[in-house]
Amino acid sequence: MPGVHYGLREGDLIAFTAQHRPSGQPRVENGTRGQVSAINERGVTVTLDGSRRRIQLAGEDLESLRLAYAQHVYRQQGATVERSVVLTGGWQTSKETAYVEATRARHGTTWFIARDDLGAEGQDAGRITRLAQKMANSRAHTPSLAYRERLNPGWTPSRDPLRLRTAPSPTRWLIRTLNRDAPDRSSGRGR
Repeated sequence: MPGVHYGLREGDLIAFTAQHRPSGQPRVENGTRGQVSAINERGVTVTLDGSRRRIQLAGEDLESLRLAYAQHVYRQQGATVERSVVLTGGWQTSKETAYVEATRARHGTTWFIARDDLGAEGQDAGRITRLAQKMANSRAHTPSLAYRERLNPGWTPSRDPLRLRTAPSPTRWLIRTLNRDAPDRSSGRGR
């Protein structure tokens, strides 16, 4: 694979980093995981997780694959694996990330703590307490749809200082259009 310092081998776990559109078949979504099931002169055959569907990739299509042994916590939201190994700690630790880390595996999770949180040579007695405090803090963002519309926003389009003061209101144009029998008094007409 160009630009990648590793090669793929049969049995490797992979993930797609972009949408793949095989001709005459349903597309493969970004983030889809699978396993390399064969490598030959025609390219690489990947068996997709969950469906056992096989996809043949060659040439530039191989650039959308990467090894999937390690994933960022946000990529793993909604995933289910047999076992997981978690490296936690650091500035991204929060209630939300800890939940995802703890709930992905069916048969167990092994936890490791990032060196930043271990203290001096891993001997800091308060390291677990500090990690628990980080995991107790929520970093959730409130979506804009959760905010209620203000009843009196203090600004209305009719009071917009950027609008031209001489622009006629839409109602005036409507009245002018409907009243065709009245003489036109606009400048240059009806004189």
